[in-house]
Amino acid sequence: MRSAIGIILSVFFGLLLTSQAFAVDPNLIDRSERTLALFRAEMDQSLQQLRKPALTDKELANLRASFEDIRSNSAQLSIELQSPISDLTQQLDSLGPAPTAGAAEDPEVAKARSDLTDTRNKLIALKSQYDVLALNAEQNAGQVSVLQRDQFVERIFDRNRSIVNPSLWIDMWTGVGAFWVAMYAFFAVWWQDVGPNASPWGLIAVGIVILAFFTGYQVLYQKLGAWMDRFTRSGEQLDDITRLWIIVRSLLGTLVSLLVLIGPIHLALEVSGYVTPRMLMVWMGILLTMVFALLYYRVARGMSAPGEPARRIIDLDDQAATRFTILAGFTGFVGTLNTQLIRVADGLYLGVSYTVGHSAISALVLLLLISAAMLTLQKQTGLADAKSRNLYFTWATRLAPLVWLIIIIGFGALLLGYLSLANYLAHQIIRTAMLVAVVFLFYYLFDAAIGASFDPHSSFGTFLRRVTGLRERSIERLGLILRTSVDVFLIIAGVPVLLLLWTLTWVDFSGFINTLRIGFQIGDVTVSPAMFLVVLGTLVGGIIATKLFSRWLNRRILSDTRINKGVQDSILKGATYAGYVLAIGFALTAAGINFSNIAIVAGALGVGIGFGLQSIVNNFVSGLIILAERPVRVGDWVALSAGEGIVRRINVRSTEIESFDGCSIILPNSLLVSEPLQNWTHVDNRGRILVAVTVDYDNDAELIRALLIDCAKRHPKILTYPEPSVTMSRFGANGLEFELRGFVADILNGGQIASDLRFELFTLFREKGVSMTPSSSGKSPAKS
Repeated sequence: MRSAIGIILSVFFGLLLTSQAFAVDPNLIDRSERTLALFRAEMDQSLQQLRKPALTDKELANLRASFEDIRSNSAQLSIELQSPISDLTQQLDSLGPAPTAGAAEDPEVAKARSDLTDTRNKLIALKSQYDVLALNAEQNAGQVSVLQRDQFVERIFDRNRSIVNPSLWIDMWTGVGAFWVAMYAFFAVWWQDVGPNASPWGLIAVGIVILAFFTGYQVLYQKLGAWMDRFTRSGEQLDDITRLWIIVRSLLGTLVSLLVLIGPIHLALEVSGYVTPRMLMVWMGILLTMVFALLYYRVARGMSAPGEPARRIIDLDDQAATRFTILAGFTGFVGTLNTQLIRVADGLYLGVSYTVGHSAISALVLLLLISAAMLTLQKQTGLADAKSRNLYFTWATRLAPLVWLIIIIGFGALLLGYLSLANYLAHQIIRTAMLVAVVFLFYYLFDAAIGASFDPHSSFGTFLRRVTGLRERSIERLGLILRTSVDVFLIIAGVPVLLLLWTLTWVDFSGFINTLRIGFQIGDVTVSPAMFLVVLGTLVGGIIATKLFSRWLNRRILSDTRINKGVQDSILKGATYAGYVLAIGFALTAAGINFSNIAIVAGALGVGIGFGLQSIVNNFVSGLIILAERPVRVGDWVALSAGEGIVRRINVRSTEIESFDGCSIILPNSLLVSEPLQNWTHVDNRGRILVAVTVDYDNDAELIRALLIDCAKRHPKILTYPEPSVTMSRFGANGLEFELRGFVADILNGGQIASDLRFELFTLFREKGVSMTPSSSGKSPAKS
């Protein structure tokens, strides 16, 4: 028997271990070791390059990128190894604990335990080596980053001659002459190289492309102009979407037009043999100068709209709009031309004297143009109808002192000889202005389009209501969510780009993105965008599932039962809270948080909750007690020291009571548990009403009692059991005082029923000749 059991167990464990063996790729260790060796070789090669003296900016950037690649790839592979390590650990746990010393174990199980342990240890060792390699690569990348910043600071704050020093301009004039000589020699050599072999058909094709482009452009411009005149001839005010879309469309149209023009020209020149590697440098400089200068001009012209105030989106008068457009276009041209001339000069190996002088004159001209543009924006009257429509970029006026400060620093740097600093500041101002203008143009357009589209009364809003069945309030909230998403995207995308423009390099930015993509450790939990999306999706999915379940429970089950509405509300609240707790639990599980750690943290926070959150926790627990014991339910008529009314909503922290005057009383749940209250509808809605009547002493008391009883019995909402009754309460100073008591099925209607009885009694007493004293009055209804 024992041998049979042993054979069965051996076969079982053999099948189990065979299935588990396929859970881990047998080639994983070999691949990981080879990859690790490649990363280490690349690391050693990069370290040798780093030890070389006088590394250029480009070399440092390449080294930084290499270290960042090693870091991100090593960290990614380390994370990927965690899954097979966990699988192997689970397989070892399924085998049970290892036998104690001297105890026998099945050979198959012992061999499997040994193989699994060896494989897991190797993977753990590889993971540790990847972690160490990633850490070393991060440290080396930080060292390169320090070198880059040191070189940047040294280059920016390199002191040269002041612009008031005549020798600077003499050397610059000499450098300009050398530049033109070098350019003449460059074109001469280029023509000698391409002249004999280049096809003249390329130049003919260029002429045909230019002619066809401007002909088509003229036709399209006339048609678009006629289409645009429909908006302005009507005399009506253009809406925000139209004004913004005109600018964005003009900008996109300019980009497309340039691509349509430049693409075929470049292709024709390259195919015909006119483009050489060195000529490409000059050709690209010309193209970039033309493209960016035109874009600066188009953006400024679209925003200021000279001669067309109806399309203007910034507060400028007509003269200021014209001056601002010209200054912005010329500033963009000078800034781009300066950058491209420096690049061409470096390619032609010109001397430092030309570069220094060129930077000085470029910075001076740019700072003067920026100052003129700032004065144009500030020294003008503005639009006459500025208050009658939305104007944009008004927040930019608050940045004017900062811009003037940078301009003053730039002029001071020129006077003190910090030419590179002045050139850097001038270029960064215009680049930042261009970036902010373009980004916010698209942002304002999307925001206006979303706001108009999700207006419940718009055509799109009506379509949404018809298709989705959403109400107006829901559509407005959906539009608000989308507009908020656009705001968040603007912050997430715009701030890093600004940092990239002013302080960071692209390698810094890519390294930061890699860190976010891979994630970082907080204890035993890896925080990454993927994990965040999984947790967020699990939480949102749990909340949606809870709401759907609660809606189904209410509509399909509770609504078809005869359970009291307060009980239904308690069941719905309990199911909702349970669903939320489950959703949070699943989300925390998806994040990889150990619930034993949560229990420890919760115990540690108990003291803090006892002191700082005592009232909140008290109200929360009281709310749970109210839902469980149901001393108060939704729809109950309650009276307490704070007031009297109907319970409308029982929340986690407080209960909302609507008084009979329409006032909302927000009461903490703890008061409903600890303080006495009157609940008129706790057991059921049946209650007693009381109508008090005072008649003259000359009337027949028995007649009065008979009239009161008869009036109560005739009312359809007065219950026959218990029967209505009449008592003579007292001999009053003004007459005999009677009280009519009757029971109703719903005490919430007691006030209206008592009023009906008073009307009928008043008419009945007049018909029977019963005289009433002026002091007759009714009392509040009473609960039996």
